[in-house]
Parts: sequence; C-alpha cells; structure tokens
Amino acid sequence: MSSIAVFSIIKKKKVEVAAIGIALLVCYNKSMKEKKAIWVWVGGAIILVALAGCGAWYFYGNKGPAALVVAHAPAGQLIAGFPKELVAVDPSAQLTSSYTVAYSSKTNQYSAEWTSSSSAAALYDAYQSYAKANQWTISNFADYPFMKALYLTNVSGAKANIELSAVGTGAKVTISYVVP
Repeated sequence: MSSIAVFSIIKKKKVEVAAIGIALLVCYNKSMKEKKAIWVWVGGAIILVALAGCGAWYFYGNKGPAALVVAHAPAGQLIAGFPKELVAVDPSAQLTSSYTVAYSSKTNQYSAEWTSSSSAAALYDAYQSYAKANQWTISNFADYPFMKALYLTNVSGAKANIELSAVGTGAKVTISYVVP
C-alpha cells in the first residue's frame, strides 16, 4: 500500500485512528527504514488533515455570533415584556436598570435590577413562596450568607434567574427572565 492510499483514506474518513491502524498493517513486514518512511507519511497526512480542518473553520465556520439586539428601558421603568409580578414580590423595590436582549427571533431575555430595603434572606423566602404558589419549579438554588439565588422554570418553558446580594441591611436584586 502506498503513502498516497494512506493519505486518501485519511482524507476520506478524516479519522486519524484509521491512518495509524493502516500504517501498522503496512509496517508489519517492512524493514526499519521503510517503517520510518511510512510513519513520516502518516504523520504528514495527519498534519495536513488538521491544517485543512483549521482552514475550513477559519474561512467557513468562523462567522461569530449574530449581532445581539439590546434595548434599555428609560430610567426607573421596567422594560416591556418583563413580568411585573416578579418585581411585585419585593414591595420596597427601587428599580435601577431594565433591558432586553433578543438572541433570536424566538428567544428573548428580559432583565431588571433594583435595590431593596428587604434583606436578601427575606427576599429569598418570598421568591420561594412565590414560585410554589405560581407553578414555577425551582430547578436550582444557592443559599450563602451574602448571596442567594433561585433558578426557576414554569410550565410554559420560561425561565427566571433570581440573584439576591446582601448590601448592608438590604439587598441588590437581579432577575433575568428568558422566554423561549
């Protein structure tokens, strides 16, 4: 079997393991000098396949992410699409920021941040109660002294990530709501 045959198998299959297996079969009854030459060809073929893959990725697959569309709400206002009931859980909410990110025509993320005079622990308990009463499933959570978080999923597939950071006697609240 010639080195051209080995290279064509590598090119067709794009599997380096096949090239090594074929090289072992070819080398079985060869002299040491011939064996070294075959391994040089196999190594060169593997390098060429790797370079071809990198080149193809660079020219055809390296398009980067599509431009994200980010829209900010006016100061002190909640972005349209963010569920107001998630803010209503915290009666002392002082909205600091709200925005939306459109990842695709079907997936949008709505986010809101605010400060609260309620403690992170009290808000954590309030959001757990809210989730249970409103058909949200708590998929994940974190409960640390200075940071608490809940990851919720509802029956429609929407998701909410609630982060509560202790700030003095109050809290900073960040909620991201994703609609599929």
